[in-house]
Amino acid sequence: MRELRLTYLLQVYFDKIATSAERDELMGLLVQSGNDTQLKILLQSTWQKFTSNDTIFNEAQSQQIIANIFNHETAAEVIPIKHAETLRRPHYSLWPAAAAIILFIVSGAVYFLLQPKQLPQQIAQSDVVKPSTKVIAAGGYKAVLTLADGSAIILDSTHQGTLAKQGNVKIMRVNNATVAYKAADENNLPTRYNTLSTPNGGQYQLILPDGSKVWLNASSSIHFPTVFKGNERNVSVTGEVYFEVAKNAAKPFKITVKDMEVQVLGTHFNIMAYDDENAMRTTLLEGSVKVTKGNLHKMLVPGQQSVINESAEIKVADADLDEVMAWKNGLFQFNGLDIKTVMRQISRWYDVDVVYEGKIPSGHFTGVVNRSNDILQVLKIIQAGGVRFKIEGRKLVVLS
Repeated sequence: MRELRLTYLLQVYFDKIATSAERDELMGLLVQSGNDTQLKILLQSTWQKFTSNDTIFNEAQSQQIIANIFNHETAAEVIPIKHAETLRRPHYSLWPAAAAIILFIVSGAVYFLLQPKQLPQQIAQSDVVKPSTKVIAAGGYKAVLTLADGSAIILDSTHQGTLAKQGNVKIMRVNNATVAYKAADENNLPTRYNTLSTPNGGQYQLILPDGSKVWLNASSSIHFPTVFKGNERNVSVTGEVYFEVAKNAAKPFKITVKDMEVQVLGTHFNIMAYDDENAMRTTLLEGSVKVTKGNLHKMLVPGQQSVINESAEIKVADADLDEVMAWKNGLFQFNGLDIKTVMRQISRWYDVDVVYEGKIPSGHFTGVVNRSNDILQVLKIIQAGGVRFKIEGRKLVVLS
């Protein structure tokens, strides 16, 4: 029964008709080691059905790839692939299920999907990723809370319970990932501002005094008052932050990020505005928001994303919510991203400096990788897509 279910879920996933629940179920089955045999059979079947006119791998090469993927004892020795001129690009609307090749390392809870246009035309031996003497682990729950008097509390080294008091405002560390504010008689309290910030390789959750919940991705911050007084609730953010705002029609919630403002009453949304990205993106999951920049403003409905780039226009389009929320759900999700965009995410989460040696590899990547894996596991999956790396301390070199 489980084998039939896995077959069905893979098929609807390839056909791009899987529901969110079916995708979640598939990912759960993929990381269960008991499914390895059935998964291998399905992948081999997919390979045999591949009907492209372009020759990608010969029989020996394809069998060696599959053997390496499913040999857990040598899974760390994924065959490197020299980057070559990519294949003729097929139309997305004509992308059949059989035209997908999926690489899995099931025991490591990692999988990666490559479309034919992303696969190079030949395989050759080259240097595998060289690990540093110390494993570069995934990021974790790390943050610094800066109080109004300038004192700082390092949250990843504190115990649960009360961290500090500012007047009648109590700051509590709820668990190893969350800090919360509790205020009494807020209208009679002075307004003080605190800042919660995460470093590269860190993420954290904040519960504001009004009950609104905030999640910070790596290299992000939120500047906020210890109590919300007056007719508005105002905060400012940097980096990437996800909000679940407590409803209060009498007090609109406003977020300032650079020269953009997002106004809500009560809703769920994500803001991504890193300085090294080419655009600021606000994505709405629930409720409604108004995005404002200068004299321009746009209203979003659930499933939409606003994009503000150097043109200063506010463009609105449908969003891929799975991709947007992947970081909060413990995943990297790449949907047709170029290598530099992928590496920016890797750099922030693993706290490494990324440099490029020679020509920057072309092509785009589509796939999902668990963010809990150490950097070497993640890079070996990406390397199987035609990019080579080497690690020197905390410097990650992308080779041409």
